Amino acid sequence: MNQPAGNLVQELSVIPGLEFQENFSLSRLTSIGTGGRARVLVIVQSSSALKKLMPLISGPWFVLGSGTNILISDRDFPGAIIRLGRSFNRLRLEGDKITCGAAVLLARLVRKAVKASFAGFEELSGVPGSVGGAAAMNAGTNIKEIGDLVHTLRMVDTMGKSWLFRKEQLRKNYRMSLAPMPGVITSLTFIRAPGGNPESQAERAKFLSGQRKLKHPWQEKTFGSTFKNPPGRFAARLIDEAGLKGLRLGGARVSPVHANFIENKEEASALDILELIKQVRRVVRERFGMTLELEVRLVGFTSLELGELAPENRRLPDL
Repeated sequence: MNQPAGNLVQELSVIPGLEFQENFSLSRLTSIGTGGRARVLVIVQSSSALKKLMPLISGPWFVLGSGTNILISDRDFPGAIIRLGRSFNRLRLEGDKITCGAAVLLARLVRKAVKASFAGFEELSGVPGSVGGAAAMNAGTNIKEIGDLVHTLRMVDTMGKSWLFRKEQLRKNYRMSLAPMPGVITSLTFIRAPGGNPESQAERAKFLSGQRKLKHPWQEKTFGSTFKNPPGRFAARLIDEAGLKGLRLGGARVSPVHANFIENKEEASALDILELIKQVRRVVRERFGMTLELEVRLVGFTSLELGELAPENRRLPDL
């Protein structure tokens, strides 16, 4: 049975390092601009507080970082939303190692790493989101993923136990979490690889960032790329060739700038966006015989609303 919000806050309020906001509007925290109210938003300020928090949550929960790559239902979320606070926003360079908290923006890590000649980070320039969120979906480009660069990953599991995983223990599947178990990623470390050159890396990073600004509709409300690229193909090209650029449903639109982005153009509801996602998948499958898999995480929708996107109806695990 789920705990009432007041009881949960009362139970957790004795733990130092936790802050609470009840009935918090999640649309304020998502880049696509949708989401109902969370029963309780828990801001965690330390690892020790997180370890005490996790075993006490009996209802549904999820971690919300920078709010990209996620579509949250407009109905109220009946559980706890976890956000990582100040102590998870630290970025430290020591010799050939960078230690980075999960709440650090990926763009900040990239700048630091490029300046310090950590080869490969320039390829992530322009990728949105937090470092923890990037690790939770192995974010990146068709050239480089964050999983290619991670040396160690720290996390707290659902029972409140801390874990340290080395790179050979991580899962490195396309757009799936690096973490080997459910829980909250708290920090990552990166080791300097040979071959870095800060000047050429900075030029490459600037070029890639500029290209993404030209090709992606960053001025609009989006959650980033909608679909994973099928093996050997690009989702955007398939959607474009299916004639779906600019397609509207309610306030949602397939971006005319980049077909793998969906825009919240006119106060779209979460269901507008979800239905547009399903329509794009259906047309691409009918046209090319290929089923596009989601890169976006879906939260708070019923199985009826999700339809073929419901976990039990999909070939891949739930995001």
